[in-house]
Amino acid sequence: MTDLQVAPIKARVKRVVKLDTCGNPVTGTSSAMVVAKGFTQVQVSPDYEEGTEFLTKLADGSACVNQKDPAFLKRAGLEMHFCVLSPDFVTLATGETQILTGSGTVTGTGNMFGTDPLTNRFSLELWQPVSGMGACDPTTGLPRYVYWAFPNVTNTKLGNFTFELGVFDFVINGETDYTGYLWLDGPGASTWLPAGVTVPTSKHFLYNVTTTAPPAVTAGAVALA
Repeated sequence: MTDLQVAPIKARVKRVVKLDTCGNPVTGTSSAMVVAKGFTQVQVSPDYEEGTEFLTKLADGSACVNQKDPAFLKRAGLEMHFCVLSPDFVTLATGETQILTGSGTVTGTGNMFGTDPLTNRFSLELWQPVSGMGACDPTTGLPRYVYWAFPNVTNTKLGNFTFELGVFDFVINGETDYTGYLWLDGPGASTWLPAGVTVPTSKHFLYNVTTTAPPAVTAGAVALA
């Protein structure tokens, strides 16, 4: 077996897809996804539970029992920074109320924040271009991307933000949960995973090198396709 080694840089777009309470993509007329570029960074902080340590010393100070269980991943914290305010995304991610304007074609112009429990779930996907000699597939000539997926993000809440003489930095925090049973190879008709590969429910996030291009940026939330 060989492995495909690449050097990703930057982050091109993100896609956020609405999930149900079990972490499965919502389909049909109730579905929603946002594909956007208006973010500046996404920080990922894996949170591990350290294994239990067993240590008993003999009377002379040497070890009688010296054993430590393996650590395991509990979840990953996400800190997402945005330079563009998107009412559709804020509502999709947090469930907070959206301010709507107009009739017929309604436009979201803002959000209202309150004390209701934030129970929304969404999946987050990111695409990075590949740098250097590995930027394109030598067989097809197609550009390569590193595709990242966080299939089930929950406990989303606003981070601190500041009004100042500078660019406004809007922060949303969340954390990963187990992948939903029906997330499979990703929401919608397209997949950025190899044929036949689905994501087990025990996984919290993943990456894969692909030549399938990222989805096009959307004007706010649209139905899952």
